[in-house]
Amino acid sequence: MVESGKLVVGLHFSQTAPDASELLQSARDDGYDFVTTALPSTQNAKVRSDVTALTGRWWRTSVVGIVRDESFSNYFFDKLTKQIEWAIHMGIPAVILPPAPSGRIFEYARVILSLGLEAQASNLQIWIRTRLNVSSLDNYGILNQLCDGLSNIGMLLEIEPISTMTSAEATVGTQMILIHKAIGMQLKAVSLPSKIFLTNKKGYPTLSKSHQVIFMEIMKRVGRTLRVLVEGPSMHDEVSSAGETKCMSYLQYIRHIRTRGEVKSALDTEEATLETPYLDSLQRPLQPLKDHLEFSMYETFEKDPVKYAKYQEAVYLALKSMNLSKDSPKVITIAVAGSGRGPLVTRSIQAFRQLQIGSRGFTLKVYALEKNPSAVVYLESMAQNNPLWQDVVTVIDTDVRKLTRDHLDGNEIDIIVSELLGSFGDNELSPECLDPLLASECCKNTTISIPMQYSAFVAPISSCRLHTEATQQAQVPHEGAQPLGIQRAMETSYVVRTHSASQTHAEQLCWTFDHPSTTSNKERTATLEFSPDPTFAAPYGCGYGPVDPTMSGIVAEAQTSSTGGITIHGLVGSFTAILFAQGEAQSAISIAPHEFSEGMFSWFPIYFPFREPLRIPAGSNISVKMWRKTAENRVWFEWCAIVHRDKEIIATTPVHNPNGRSSYVSM
Repeated sequence: MVESGKLVVGLHFSQTAPDASELLQSARDDGYDFVTTALPSTQNAKVRSDVTALTGRWWRTSVVGIVRDESFSNYFFDKLTKQIEWAIHMGIPAVILPPAPSGRIFEYARVILSLGLEAQASNLQIWIRTRLNVSSLDNYGILNQLCDGLSNIGMLLEIEPISTMTSAEATVGTQMILIHKAIGMQLKAVSLPSKIFLTNKKGYPTLSKSHQVIFMEIMKRVGRTLRVLVEGPSMHDEVSSAGETKCMSYLQYIRHIRTRGEVKSALDTEEATLETPYLDSLQRPLQPLKDHLEFSMYETFEKDPVKYAKYQEAVYLALKSMNLSKDSPKVITIAVAGSGRGPLVTRSIQAFRQLQIGSRGFTLKVYALEKNPSAVVYLESMAQNNPLWQDVVTVIDTDVRKLTRDHLDGNEIDIIVSELLGSFGDNELSPECLDPLLASECCKNTTISIPMQYSAFVAPISSCRLHTEATQQAQVPHEGAQPLGIQRAMETSYVVRTHSASQTHAEQLCWTFDHPSTTSNKERTATLEFSPDPTFAAPYGCGYGPVDPTMSGIVAEAQTSSTGGITIHGLVGSFTAILFAQGEAQSAISIAPHEFSEGMFSWFPIYFPFREPLRIPAGSNISVKMWRKTAENRVWFEWCAIVHRDKEIIATTPVHNPNGRSSYVSM
């Protein structure tokens, strides 16, 4: 049922005598990707012709099981077990279950968890019907937590007619806030009942303006992983006669929405294509001082269309700020710290040429500093064979912290250029690398560092998916040895392209590093207070990308008194960096949503998980404490959070990663 880059749409008809083969044939002819079928319990099951009519391939790719009974009696639970067993036997990819009930939610959760664990081995997804309102989302959230956030349990979100909602929930702004909440709760699929479609002047189905805004927001946020289900029967038979299902016009309309410019610009860019394999995939942060990066990783970073342009701009501004006169030294020396394959070397040379000072007798000397011996081979080849580099670049095989004047032929550095920034600004130990270099004999008191300053930001994040992914890291072998274990897995920070996630508050500043530094202390502490935000920071999306100004305007008019509480699963970290600034001249980059550098993809956010999800009731504050600690040859982060209201503590996390017991960065 998965096809990269394509919106997958299915069709559901209520069936008294289910036969998936007949419906599937009609639906496939009309362009649908999958159909639903009622699940039989093996006891007293009616004879089904589709079991023999469809081969295993079709059951595995194009049929989704559905359970409509909502009685939640003991008989229902017993029958449900047999239905899921049959779905597993047939290899069905997903099963749709009734909404979480308020009355018997504990029993329902126990059965679903038991079935979900059994279904994991066969990759069966369990989608729980959930209506787009506060009470339904809250019930689903409780159910999901009782099911321990199992990765194959997710949400089928039903988009309802506006007329069935309460007046407070019926506004577009409130609906957008609820969608923002739902995306962090394992939103897997969306249901569009045929009854919500209106009729345009030509008799074809269309969504109301409100529903268009809602559906497009869902598409922009999670369209790369979303499944859409049209639930018939057709309300527009007269314009659908060309299709066997009489529902072809609904599919055509949905595909039309998918081709709209704002949806395509979110899903179909080169950047989006490059990011797709990394969505919600946790990666341990790079340790460039300890490990050597691979050739392909350098190559991927170099595709960034924004970062290197900004660095060239910064070098240009730095050179310009030197106020070179006829009495100035004629050789300008630039050191690139951590050159990799040399993109910053090339950009530094181009910035020098851009300034056009060669005609005034000034020459450029660039030292490419790199400790990775394999990368040094590439740099040496560039220095010898690239005309731009020849007679300009000297490659030095060294750790930047061990650089001496002898390496530089007695020269002193005018400008240091580096990209040692991590997703949190300082988590790749840029302070520990640049400060010793700037204080060494290799530099002047006027030496310029690019970057000059960088700041770390953090915000709470709601994401069942990320939390589940973190818990699953417990089973992953650590450095080829024993599995990580649950404590280490939940006390490790991860770089991740957040996707099925919702940042719940505007990010706040943790700390800042400046170069040259005014202090030798590299430790930092931040205490952050996140006040209640009834919009749950909906314009901040998944925590990666710019704040959406259109969304800000929409949710500002929401009936926020009815949006309920939210569950957070950790913290999302980001950074801003001033590469160079003097007066009004400035070059900066950022992955913090409040000033995101659009088009830049060199850095994804960093995720600090909570060991257990933290429920935030409506109107409650979140206090977050972050530490950056150093000792011997290690740097690590510690974090915790407290939920409180009216001076009463409601819930708290433990302090994660005390003394760097689970994760640290090696110096």
